[in-house]
Amino acid sequence: MLIRVVDIGSNSVKASVFDVQNKTHKQISKDKLPYSIGEEVFSQGSISEGAQEKVAAFLYGMPGTVNGDKVHFTFVMATSATRSAKNSEAFARRIQQRTGLAVRVLSGEEESFLIHMGIASKADIGPQELIKSIDIGGGSAEISWSRGYEYLFGHSYDLGAIRLSQQNLKGKAFAREAYDQIEALALEEFKTRFEIKPPPPSQRAFGSSGNIRAIARMVQGVRSLPFTKLMPEITPGSLEDLAEMSIGKTPQYLQSQFDIGLDRAKIIMPAVVVLSASMRFFGIRRLAVTEAGLREGVAYFWSRNGHLNLPIESTSPAPRTAEAAKRS
Repeated sequence: MLIRVVDIGSNSVKASVFDVQNKTHKQISKDKLPYSIGEEVFSQGSISEGAQEKVAAFLYGMPGTVNGDKVHFTFVMATSATRSAKNSEAFARRIQQRTGLAVRVLSGEEESFLIHMGIASKADIGPQELIKSIDIGGGSAEISWSRGYEYLFGHSYDLGAIRLSQQNLKGKAFAREAYDQIEALALEEFKTRFEIKPPPPSQRAFGSSGNIRAIARMVQGVRSLPFTKLMPEITPGSLEDLAEMSIGKTPQYLQSQFDIGLDRAKIIMPAVVVLSASMRFFGIRRLAVTEAGLREGVAYFWSRNGHLNLPIESTSPAPRTAEAAKRS
């Protein structure tokens, strides 16, 4: 059976088709709309008519078959930017009216759970192994951990790269003042958002999202080749080195120095600071990079349970199920 999972994120819209059978899931195709609704949500507060039409047209144009096989179900998830938008409910209704697809606006807790379980499903973990995960998107950062496949903790922080860039960079070069402000904000969020027990030590941790994959390439760019081969993972020290050499540098410089797109270069340094702070605060010495994330988490959970009634309490202002969308 084929299912499609769509992630309406802050920085882009991504869709993956999975072959689901015998409680397994395998990605067989993927597509992407490189359009950021987060840019306008975090500056203007809502999703514009034009943005709504772009997303709707992308979803409407998705093929009903892949390699000649029918896509049986399509699940559309929306994350931080939609959660934050003043017109999130109207946006979900527009998508449903234009495409016939219900939009589920995930709470931060639901997003954290799905991202982590998607990572765990591809990590070949032991039954008692504790792993941690960090995902830094455009609007939020999700930090979670589990033992085996028992989910222990997860939270979504408003520490996304686009959100912080608009608050602290405003299109300017990456200054030390911005570094200090973002680091202080991240640590304050981790310490005071709510009480948690200190995270237990773990041998493995994983980072997902386009931002973290870009950071991994940047880290390799500041290391010597022998060191990269010896320690390919991201470390807090490597992030501090990267941040120090980027102080005072413009997005254009970062683009040319590290061979990343200009749109990514404009937002990447806040993600570097948040990743460094989170690794130190949550006791992560090395971070491996994975392609798995939210979409894999949806496919994993659905393949095991045949539904998406997540065991996580939703605090989203407008969580939507297929039934809710039909009623609206």
